[in-house]
Amino acid sequence: MKLWQSLTGIAALIFCGTSLVFTVQLWVSMPAGLGGQLVAGATAVALELCKFSFAPLGLWLRNQGQVSGYALLSLWPLLVLISIVATVGFLATHSEEQQQRSARNSQEYRALQQQLNSLQQQINTLNGLINTDANNGYRQRALHTAAQLSTLETERTQLIEKLSTIEQTPSTHSAFSSLAGTLKADPAKVQHIGFLVLAIITDIVGLVALLAFNAAATVAKRATKPLQQPETLETQPLHTAHLNEEQQQLAQRISVGEFGPKPVMRNIIKDLRLRYETVNPVFKALQQAGTLNKNGRGYFLASQGGLPNG
Repeated sequence: MKLWQSLTGIAALIFCGTSLVFTVQLWVSMPAGLGGQLVAGATAVALELCKFSFAPLGLWLRNQGQVSGYALLSLWPLLVLISIVATVGFLATHSEEQQQRSARNSQEYRALQQQLNSLQQQINTLNGLINTDANNGYRQRALHTAAQLSTLETERTQLIEKLSTIEQTPSTHSAFSSLAGTLKADPAKVQHIGFLVLAIITDIVGLVALLAFNAAATVAKRATKPLQQPETLETQPLHTAHLNEEQQQLAQRISVGEFGPKPVMRNIIKDLRLRYETVNPVFKALQQAGTLNKNGRGYFLASQGGLPNG
């Protein structure tokens, strides 16, 4: 195997593996329970495997004349689209989570969090004082402390709103932010388009690399087989040399027993939708060559022995 074939195969495995991981992780993150996550993960794996196999399998079945091949080829784009959407969803979700972690680790967020903790401690202290004064009959002092408590609770509400604003503020990756600045576009929209492009590259390029590697391996396998010289009129048996190409192929199929040890002319005419004038010369040529023997109206392969039925 050549180096470029090996590199293509490795790239196909990496791309397909990445697409599989992205799709499975997104599907697993949606259900809440363990059972639902297992079912979602198994479904995602099945969809990805079908995405990898439907294109080559559909082409092979179509070449074999099977209608199911067309069904697989029609479903394949849908599976690719689902995989691309899942990849975009995973990248967007992962990016949002990372942005939230970055916001919570920022100095502004930490400073507000410390202020909130300090306010909460003061509120807890004032609540204790109010309860103590109320129980001891210091009602006026308890009311004054309650007024201070109301002010602190208002400040706490404002801090909570600021913290929530920092967490929910949309941000983009530095690379997309720079590109958005160059294009004078919305950074969030540029990031979303970037995720879509990455998803398409991951899925489409991976599938193309997989198909290319499979085709290269097939060609290399054929190249290792000894070349067979085409049969010419001089090398063909004299009894079948006068037959056309279609008749010679039929003679070969009959000779190897494809139609059974006792081929019936009328069945071959019916199954292959051929004319009597096409099939009859083949039987006569094979009989002259000694490949077929005749007994009454029936034929049988000489290599099988025995007599035909009827």
